[in-house]
Amino acid sequence: MKRYTSESEYTPKTSVLINGEMVVFKLLLKSDGPALEEFFAKIPESETDLLRSDVRNPEVIAAWVESIDYSRVLPVVAWSENGELIAGVASLHFTQGVYRHIADIRIVVGVEYRKLGLGSAMIKELIEIGDQLGLHFLKAEILTDNPLAIKAFRQLGFEARVTLDGYYMTRKGEVRDIVIMLKGMQVNMEKDMFYL
Repeated sequence: MKRYTSESEYTPKTSVLINGEMVVFKLLLKSDGPALEEFFAKIPESETDLLRSDVRNPEVIAAWVESIDYSRVLPVVAWSENGELIAGVASLHFTQGVYRHIADIRIVVGVEYRKLGLGSAMIKELIEIGDQLGLHFLKAEILTDNPLAIKAFRQLGFEARVTLDGYYMTRKGEVRDIVIMLKGMQVNMEKDMFYL
């Protein structure tokens, strides 16, 4: 499987949101630490408590940006049109060994950028990257009480494969149900072209 090894391998892209504002997708850089801290500080605590890492801890953010390895995690940041603040963060988490053909998707959209199509645009960007890298599947784990996220992934070709009750545990120790959604990336010309 191909992987990015440097920022220069990724071409920044723009996306126009529903309100007409433009965002620019770029890879996360070491110098983006302060902006990333500011971004997560604006996300409600009730939501950050559900994330895998303690994103309100500056040491966590510092560790992320200091240890950037695009071949393991590819973090794509959506910057505001003026480049002053982060509007959203999305990442592909690559696996190794027998699962090297699969990547996990994670996305957080800034509060002021919700319901503007940014989440869907970020998913599309990760799908495009996954396709370029030759991945076979993209996987998303979504809390079942987040129907808007489930709908967005479904509209972009992800299928709910299994619901796991009590599978996800928050940092506060609460268990939650998740749905695992997969998107097959490899085109089967015979099967897919039949329906055109």
